[in-house]
Amino acid sequence: MWEIIHWYFLHMVQPNPFFHVVATFMLFFASYHTKPMSKKDIVPSAALFCMYLGFHMASTIEHLAFTPWWVVTLTGLRHREFFIWLGGVMVGIYLLRSTLSDIHAHLLLNLAQMFHPLKMSLRARAIVHALCMIMYVNDPKLRDAQYRDVLVGASCVVTSLVKTRPDFFSLSMMFSGPIALCTFILHALEINWYKFYRNNHFKRVKHSYYFIYPIVIVLLSYGVNVFSYLPYRLNV
Repeated sequence: MWEIIHWYFLHMVQPNPFFHVVATFMLFFASYHTKPMSKKDIVPSAALFCMYLGFHMASTIEHLAFTPWWVVTLTGLRHREFFIWLGGVMVGIYLLRSTLSDIHAHLLLNLAQMFHPLKMSLRARAIVHALCMIMYVNDPKLRDAQYRDVLVGASCVVTSLVKTRPDFFSLSMMFSGPIALCTFILHALEINWYKFYRNNHFKRVKHSYYFIYPIVIVLLSYGVNVFSYLPYRLNV
């Protein structure tokens, strides 16, 4: 539950990157007498870094309301044709009307959510925030730190201790804006998407090619005319 509050807090107060400095030191000291880092922390750490990077690029969390569609299509869950088609139309329209940085952020946030950034050690989280801190080391805003940045940094520590199911997290993001609210139909059509994703051991379904839909949509949003690569008779 706290993860939802944390990201809404980020969305509403738009904190200074200084909160990464606070989070780094607090997580580092909190990591004493906890389990050490392991190879299992690599993927979740990269996912968490991508989430913060995507947020800093777009400064909005409405992108996370589309996570069910991305998981279903990239995983290739079967018998979801109408859901994939409808979600593809919604995501396509959204991305085609977005700026380049928003498209980057949309991809980073949703792909990161597929790898469960919560399942990682405190030391790994501290390193992630340290990398974010280095990335913004030349940002002049760092000198204008306020108390809210300290609160956000402390919230990062609490987030590491309280876990939230990805499906509940994505459903909560639906109320972050009017565009995100339109995704209620996607959540209603596939309310158990995380359950099926988990039952499939977080792997892609074999011999499923639904992942082609998001690839085509992303290429079109970047201005690539994928239809020009089709044979003449099929060319649109």
